[in-house]
Amino acid sequence: MGGKFVCARPTWPVGLTRLRWFMMSCVAALVAFAVNGASAQAIIEVKAGDTFSGIAARFLGDARKWQQMYSPQHSGLPNPDLILIGQRLEVVSAADGSKYLRVVGAGAAAPAVAPKQAVGPVALPDTLIVGVLPNIAADKLMSRYESLKRYLERMNENQVRIVLPANFKAFFDSTMQGQYDLAISAPNLARVAQIDGNLIPLAVYEPRINALFVAPSNSQIKSGREVRGQAVAFANPQSLVAMYGQQWLKSLDLVPGKDYEVKGARTDMGVGRMMILGEAVAAIMSEGEFMSLPPDELAQLHAVEVFARIPNFVVLANPRLGRAPLARLKTQLEGFLADRQDGAAFKSATGLTGIVEPNETTLRELDAYVAQTRQAMGVAK
Repeated sequence: MGGKFVCARPTWPVGLTRLRWFMMSCVAALVAFAVNGASAQAIIEVKAGDTFSGIAARFLGDARKWQQMYSPQHSGLPNPDLILIGQRLEVVSAADGSKYLRVVGAGAAAPAVAPKQAVGPVALPDTLIVGVLPNIAADKLMSRYESLKRYLERMNENQVRIVLPANFKAFFDSTMQGQYDLAISAPNLARVAQIDGNLIPLAVYEPRINALFVAPSNSQIKSGREVRGQAVAFANPQSLVAMYGQQWLKSLDLVPGKDYEVKGARTDMGVGRMMILGEAVAAIMSEGEFMSLPPDELAQLHAVEVFARIPNFVVLANPRLGRAPLARLKTQLEGFLADRQDGAAFKSATGLTGIVEPNETTLRELDAYVAQTRQAMGVAK
């Protein structure tokens, strides 16, 4: 704790033996020393080069868990990426036993002092962790994102690691826990992560995604109304295209679980094979999911209808990266598809026409699916 503990020999009051009074005095001094030492330990003054995540790591042992020490309501920091030299942070224990960092004097009137210099990370981490939503087969996804990995490594002269979680839930949980520096996310998951986790929408893919109603080529099904009493396959019932699809079927007076059966893709069989084998009469899927089917399956299926055009994937950024690195990454992402060395391959594989700044109108469009997304991800709100 620092300092030096001294137990002096005081004068003792009448009625107490010297030994007893000496021991009582020592205990009192030790308690006072412990309390004062703990208080000193719990106050941190921000120095040049400090970051919120770095300070949090002193208590958590892992900078990636910095959000555990940040309270949007109580920390007194509207933006944890922006802390100030000379600012003092204290460790506060919440009622539930958790701890968070708070600006000393937060909530009181700020003193009239000269503006302080903002500090934060000025360079990307040695290894940039990029999480990618596993919406198609892992081998195809990894093959596509190898080009982005090479591009970012070449532009920044650091390492990039692409992470493919096992499923949507694992991706969402890892995103919310701050395990990724960048997350390539479905737009509805990105909106929840923005609202609930303070992650930053850095870029969005274009064009919008075609949401397809698909059936076997030899099928008599010509519209969504004809699935009444039948099973409909969904590549992933938790996906945004599935949510749009169920809303579309509701507009046709078809209620899931009542008028048709919702069948998610099995681990041993995708929606294409399920339709071909008769386990489902039709499917709801994105154009990307449809075009990623094995060629032999794709030849036996056709898109009956494009029932919606939904927002495309969003690139989320962890605010711990800092303003300057985020601005640099944003510029690099927006120029990626024009890169002849790696961007051209990514553009060809994905069919993307652009990577652009997120539009607030598009993000707010997703608010209609926030509650449903939270429920699908097991988030109580």
